Amino acid sequence: MDPSQFAYLLTSWSLAHPRTLPWKNTSDPYIIWVSEIILQQTRVRQGTPYFLRFIDTFPDVKSLASAHEEEVLKVWEGLGYYSRARNMHHAAKTILEKYSGIFPSRYEDILALKGVGPYTAAAISSFAFGLRHAVIDGNVQRVISRLEGIKGAPGTKDFDAGVSAYVDLAIVATDPALFNQAIMDLGATVCTPLSPSCSICPVNDGCYAQIHNKTGDIPARKARPQKKIRYFHYFQIVLPRQTTVITRRSAEDIWKGLYELPMLETPNPEPPSETITDKLWADIFETSKPKEDYVPVFRIDHILTHQIIRASFYKIDMQQVKSKIKNGYYLVESKKVGNFAFPKIFKDYFDLQNIGINGIK
Repeated sequence: MDPSQFAYLLTSWSLAHPRTLPWKNTSDPYIIWVSEIILQQTRVRQGTPYFLRFIDTFPDVKSLASAHEEEVLKVWEGLGYYSRARNMHHAAKTILEKYSGIFPSRYEDILALKGVGPYTAAAISSFAFGLRHAVIDGNVQRVISRLEGIKGAPGTKDFDAGVSAYVDLAIVATDPALFNQAIMDLGATVCTPLSPSCSICPVNDGCYAQIHNKTGDIPARKARPQKKIRYFHYFQIVLPRQTTVITRRSAEDIWKGLYELPMLETPNPEPPSETITDKLWADIFETSKPKEDYVPVFRIDHILTHQIIRASFYKIDMQQVKSKIKNGYYLVESKKVGNFAFPKIFKDYFDLQNIGINGIK
């Protein structure tokens, strides 16, 4: 299908079938930026309440830049891919310092912000400033590759070049903001990965995959590497006055900046040896570890993009023992533990222990 014809049919369909979302119908680059970052690796249904809460807490660049990282991570808690939140916080500070809090309007300046890639920069540029930059994400790749019969898988040179060349021609013929929103909506609601609704697609008459019954084969799927399995052992240590020991993750690893219970990682699912738990204890307390066997009270698997976390939780009652804790660990009232930002993996365990994550119980 000729790119200009595609653009006309696509935008006409979009105007006739508007998709109502809380971040649409605005030209505020901050609102658009927040929504686009949240929707990376996140479905609309899951991301919408986080978007609303984030904007309510940080309504503008200045409020986000002025916040502590822990506040930002707490609002983001449970959404995953926490580097997105840290990058947004960093970028907000850049905008405040370099652009006096005014969101930059040049594509190149937007792209230079931490955590902003070509797709997000194109979305902000077109939706907020009317610049002619085509968005290319998984939805767009799927729509165009099916329409034009582009072979291969996303991420390969010829496939990416074919999609990019087509949308760059198509967006010239129409309003860039309307075009970008329309093609994303088509991919999200009609040209879906599985069981696309081809009968109601506005461009089905010229779609290669529809005509040749290839919608299940295009685009080709990339081989996924086997996920690494990691074994985490968490210790809830309850001290006098119903206080609990927590710590903050600082290593360059998953969940950096979030809080957790003291943890040991082992190469297999077996409980840590006494020697290893003795070392953990010595890192936390000035007193020796009680001589007792630790039996998991809760187990859960948490599946991430590239790894699986198999977590075991142990509860240790030390309410009759007085001991000072060392630097790097914090003593918190058990009922207030949920006020800190924890990885989502803790929610079910905290529910079991009657600790409200997100401050709600």
